[in-house]
Amino acid sequence: MPLSKDWFWGLGTWTSKDGVLRGYESGPRRHGPVKLRRFELGDGVVTYEFRLERDADAAGIIFNGSQERGHLVHLLVTRKEIRILAHPEKGKSIDLLREKITLPSQEWHPVKIVFQGPEVKVNFNGKSWTVKHPAIGETKQNFGFGGNSGGPTGEKAGAIEFRNLKIHAQS
Repeated sequence: MPLSKDWFWGLGTWTSKDGVLRGYESGPRRHGPVKLRRFELGDGVVTYEFRLERDADAAGIIFNGSQERGHLVHLLVTRKEIRILAHPEKGKSIDLLREKITLPSQEWHPVKIVFQGPEVKVNFNGKSWTVKHPAIGETKQNFGFGGNSGGPTGEKAGAIEFRNLKIHAQS
């Protein structure tokens, strides 16, 4: 099933089947797979599940401002750590959280993200983290799924998958 026109930009190869968005690297290696979708959000709740296949070792979601502003906040989960990064200005990032974890062996990993002003709370693997930064409170104009799918040899190296995406904007 093709994605809606709201999914407007990407790197790598992305497919959608049975409610699962699947991405992997393709072509010359420049960056892991990324797929962006338009969705304006201030405060709200975002939930989804992800899965890493074979050599894939990271999955994340990034929230962006305008094209001129760039990235705002980024959640990245690897097999060994969880990171929340703020982007105070275009081209710069700072770690708000970087903690060692062991990714559980279950196939699908649920994530819940709650935005409230300059604060974000992330629930993952039975734990919660809350961080604060002014960039988090900026209006998010789009978001993207992405990660490291295992390298430039494409789908045979690995893939990242996302499903059950729900976004609830709060006024």
